[in-house]
Amino acid sequence: RSGSNDTRAVGDLGDKPQWEKCLQGVDTVVHCAAVAHRPLTDDAKEIEYLYRVNVTAVQTLADACLKMGVRRLIFLSSVKVYGESTSDRPPFQETDSLAPEDHYGRSKQQAETILDGYADRGLQVCSLRLPLVYGPDAKANFLKLKKLALSGLPLPLGAITNQRSLLGVQNLKTVIEELLNRSDWPGPKLNVADPQPISVPNLVRLIARSQGKKSRLFPVPVSFLRLTAKLAGHPNIIDRLAGDLVIDTSQLRQALPSAKLESTSSCLIAEQTGKH
Repeated sequence: RSGSNDTRAVGDLGDKPQWEKCLQGVDTVVHCAAVAHRPLTDDAKEIEYLYRVNVTAVQTLADACLKMGVRRLIFLSSVKVYGESTSDRPPFQETDSLAPEDHYGRSKQQAETILDGYADRGLQVCSLRLPLVYGPDAKANFLKLKKLALSGLPLPLGAITNQRSLLGVQNLKTVIEELLNRSDWPGPKLNVADPQPISVPNLVRLIARSQGKKSRLFPVPVSFLRLTAKLAGHPNIIDRLAGDLVIDTSQLRQALPSAKLESTSSCLIAEQTGKH
């Protein structure tokens, strides 16, 4: 943040980005860029590129921040550093051990670990651990679910009773603005999510309602959905639809008590009306 609206290109983050030319006179950096929303792959070059962007480029950014006198760095991390599910445990807290299960989660963990080493060197870092972020330009799983919710088709999701943390992009914006305007620093890690988790069926209903449509859900046992998905060659789809993934945001509320976060319902309605 420098008070300027200038846009500057640093080049491919996977190929020695030129950070320093963007950091002159900057007090705080918010680092959002990462390789995400890519299909699972065993391609060594794709995996190497992911780590160059998500880990190496973060380290070179932190080095450039130190060199250019930047005081603070806000890093957008992911709940995937914890793992993929809270179905058999309490919600994830910032102090929990980390157990990422894919390359994206592992890359975010590695970047966090690297950034932890900069605190003693004069760079204040806050890593925001985010669940699925939704908004007007949401992609990947949320976009797929949104298309289903608005399709008018009957969906066999009525028996799902899970809970998942989500984050509206306007709530993320609120948290970042609160951090930018604070003179004190809340700490190295913060879970960030909408005030309450939501079940997938209720999310489908909210998406449909936000666009004036009716959802058509009917109950099918989750065990049958899992069997069907397994036979179709997609065994993990139902775990993601029906499983729990909840993060504890009590530390966020304590650190940023003035941050007024909107409900998931309000965020979805604002998305459709353009009131962000």
